[in-house]
Amino acid sequence: MLSSFQELMMEDIGGPNGYGRILVGWTGQSEFIRNTKELAPSGPLANDLVYTFVDGTYFLVSTQRPVTLYRGFETAGLTAPYGKDHPSFIFQVLTKRNPGTPDGHWWSPRRPSASIDNLRLSDLHRGEDRDSLAITLKMNRLDYYLEGSLPSGSLVYIGRAAPQQEDALFGRQLYSGGGMQFRLPLPPGRMLRDFKTHGAK
Repeated sequence: MLSSFQELMMEDIGGPNGYGRILVGWTGQSEFIRNTKELAPSGPLANDLVYTFVDGTYFLVSTQRPVTLYRGFETAGLTAPYGKDHPSFIFQVLTKRNPGTPDGHWWSPRRPSASIDNLRLSDLHRGEDRDSLAITLKMNRLDYYLEGSLPSGSLVYIGRAAPQQEDALFGRQLYSGGGMQFRLPLPPGRMLRDFKTHGAK
């Protein structure tokens, strides 16, 4: 039996205003729905990726229309989100940090208007883009945004971003998440078209 959250997600993704045909749905590594008799071309995501989705619930979808996607990334060469004078760099807590780059697999269909349009809004307004996808400063400064078009007929994982909290060195802010996020099974250069770059600052 499907939960109310699963049913709502299926309507959001596969309904008239959704993104396409749901092939398989998982919670964690466990399949809870299958709409194809064929062997899914992609299986469940790894455990460390599953829990970036609300309730660990996500779907493999075949898109039935082109979808414009956005990905935030940061200036190349940064050693810490706030620079070398920040405690995160001084105390070497970011030695294994992998900052957001343009070629990452996580994307969003939500246009970060407050960040990429020249609306002269405060950081508070621009923070909504970070909050809905629960992107911590430790993960990504979101200096720039890349825009690309996902063609109809593409296979992609879709779910809602789970909440995340900053580490103590970054203020322990809680990001609520809830925004729709796409996980590309292949590098974006092989799946997306018509790239554009937008400056966030």
